[in-house]
Amino acid sequence: MTTQQDEHPWMKPGLGRLAGRVALVTAADSGIGRAAARLFAREGARVVCVDRDEIGSPRVDELIARDGGEAVFLRGDVSQKAVCEEMVALALERYDDLHVAFLNAGTGVRERIDQTSEEAWNHVLETNLQSVFHGVRAALSHFLKVRRGNIVATASSLGVAAPPNYPAYAATKAGIIHLTRQLALDYGPDIRVNCVCPGPIETNRVREFPPRSRAMTDAQRQQSAKAVKALHRMGRPEEVAYAALFLASDESSFITGHALVIDGGQTIGV
Repeated sequence: MTTQQDEHPWMKPGLGRLAGRVALVTAADSGIGRAAARLFAREGARVVCVDRDEIGSPRVDELIARDGGEAVFLRGDVSQKAVCEEMVALALERYDDLHVAFLNAGTGVRERIDQTSEEAWNHVLETNLQSVFHGVRAALSHFLKVRRGNIVATASSLGVAAPPNYPAYAATKAGIIHLTRQLALDYGPDIRVNCVCPGPIETNRVREFPPRSRAMTDAQRQQSAKAVKALHRMGRPEEVAYAALFLASDESSFITGHALVIDGGQTIGV
């Protein structure tokens, strides 16, 4: 079964922006990661898709192959150092190179900090920030040898403008933004590092968060859309994927250390 997302008209024939390149995408089998992996493949990349769960039907690498692209899938938790090292090793073993690492894994807990358990705090920290730390270090093991590379991480508009009752998520996403700037300074000019900062994006995780016993209602969707001050709607995963593609391609060759906000106007005035 192919989801509606997989057939969205945003996903147009590629122009070869990543032709001949190898791209790594984490959290690749759902939401933003699934859209980005498919888009990168349409733009000519061979894609290493990593996810701790097999969510999509068909799985993202199978979908890419059906589209005529080339991809491989690794199941693993990228908050773990060994998995991050394995995904880079897989790229080098299968495709003999790595050019782009899109570090996209993330999760959140919507609770005030006095209500947040240490276990929940650590889970968000490990998934959001520790995964970027391990992913960057693993990618750098190759990028520093070849003296080129491109890292894109997924932060959030909530790392720019803090929301109520979301301390672990906001703190880790703000950390990714500042880490992006630090890495860009430390590893330029050979390696570019940027991040995307999505606002409310209609993914399965957002539809089901906070945990609901039913699908997101029209009223709940409208409430989320109200937070988008200018466009008055939630974004689509493909709209973030195209921003990640821009940063991963040579079209952004003079951009590094940048946090690209894709939020429909959510943070205007902040």
